[in-house]
Amino acid sequence: VEKAGTMYVTGPEVVKTVLGEEISFEDLGGAMTHGTKSGVAHFVAQNEYQCMDYIKSLLSYIPQNNSEAPPAIKTSDDPNRLDNNLINIVPEDSLKPYDMKEIIYSILDDNKFFEIH
Repeated sequence: VEKAGTMYVTGPEVVKTVLGEEISFEDLGGAMTHGTKSGVAHFVAQNEYQCMDYIKSLLSYIPQNNSEAPPAIKTSDDPNRLDNNLINIVPEDSLKPYDMKEIIYSILDDNKFFEIH
């Protein structure tokens, strides 16, 4: 949760002493740092309510225990649908980049996607 806490091995005082650089608590170990740079956090929420919504959404994809199957979700999409644009997304040249999200959004059921990085 943004501005709700920080996490780091050594604080800004040590960074200043060792490197001579000034850094804030938030820049050193805040939510955005861990959500976008260090990879420690997979989500960054603006507040506790949004955080709880992320948690509820994540848990909705996971079985209640190890002997249960993941929840099945009904979809209104035709399972035999075709997307003729898929053939154009991946370039013939394997060195040429492409946006993987275009493929993901093309095959999603009911256009639902819960991205975790």
